Amino acid sequence: MKTNRILQALVLFLAGSLFTATAQEYQPITFEKFLLEVAGNNLEYLSEKYNVKMAEAEIAIQRMFPDPELTFESTEDDFNLELGYTLELGKRRSRVGLAKSEAELERLALDWFFQELRAEAADAFLEAVLQRQMLEVKRESYAYMARLSEYDSLRYTLGEISEIDARQTYLEAATLLTEVYEQEGQYRSAIVMLNQYMGNDTGVLFDPLGEWGKMERKYELGMLIGFGMENRVDLVAANKSVDMALQNMRLVRAERRPDIDVMVGYERDWSGLLPKQRDMVKAGITIPLKFSNFNKGTVRQAKYFVDQNEAQARNLELQVQTEISQAFFRYEALGKQVNLFNSGLLDEAEALLDGMTFRYKGGEIDILELLIAQRTHNEVREQYLETMKEYAAAVIELQKSAGIWDVVF
Repeated sequence: MKTNRILQALVLFLAGSLFTATAQEYQPITFEKFLLEVAGNNLEYLSEKYNVKMAEAEIAIQRMFPDPELTFESTEDDFNLELGYTLELGKRRSRVGLAKSEAELERLALDWFFQELRAEAADAFLEAVLQRQMLEVKRESYAYMARLSEYDSLRYTLGEISEIDARQTYLEAATLLTEVYEQEGQYRSAIVMLNQYMGNDTGVLFDPLGEWGKMERKYELGMLIGFGMENRVDLVAANKSVDMALQNMRLVRAERRPDIDVMVGYERDWSGLLPKQRDMVKAGITIPLKFSNFNKGTVRQAKYFVDQNEAQARNLELQVQTEISQAFFRYEALGKQVNLFNSGLLDEAEALLDGMTFRYKGGEIDILELLIAQRTHNEVREQYLETMKEYAAAVIELQKSAGIWDVVF
């Protein structure tokens, strides 16, 4: 009787511990709301936006004309005043063109950064949902075993089972509770990551909401490759890089042109034994002799830079096709696994556990056989959730690789 009371007290303690573990509540958040917060408040994304602003400011800088120069010289007998200005032959226009191309590249880079960020944030949201549902599975498994342990303590009191069997169910319940605590830590770690993506501190934790079934899609590989070749931002950026390289080559050629310095001035002279004032207006032009232009190394270097960017753009086209194909094959394989689970595998695992529980309570099987059935039931449920999460992540990766986005969760 003393052992029975101890077992009952332990079961009650475990149940009270579970109640404490489930008492904390979180603020619910939908997938759409989460992505809006990421787009508006993610600090890394906000930081990247400054690259675009700086590139746009660079355009204004390159639009500036050279400053004129004013020279004044004076001695005891005369003074000289000159105004000089440097004429750039097409260099300013080339610099502005290059700055515009670089700004456009920065805007495309920002778009690509956001697409990557959005996919990462969406995967973090899916991971948080997975960890919450895994926590629910482990809590339900513990609750099942806690009830069974309490039931076995009563059966032990009545002499229907041995003390060893009663202790076995208690130990199994205690083990499952440790898994509940561990899973709670993983869930909280996952939802803390959501705060980071949203640019929030950890003062408020969010409970992500979503349904795996909304992620189901039907795609064709050829269609996706076509979308990717037209819509991938990094492909557009690669082609823009070729334009930027051409702008750079135009600037290199413009820089080889000589700068012409023009000057106008006024001079007054009253030197001599009998001073006689003399005024003089003068003008001049300076044209450098660009013997260095015989060396065409800088032009060849700029041309090689163009050729390199063209080769990189062609290589990226092949890479995009490969990425889409690989993402599609993974999506296709996981879709088959999802269909297998949805074809009745979960129901079979549930029916098996119910049947084994009934037989155990009827004394037809021992506790070890029931525990095996219960663990199999848990493994099937956990594998189902993991597979659904991986399938949803594969859909997101496939859409990102194809340059499209219509994710609803």
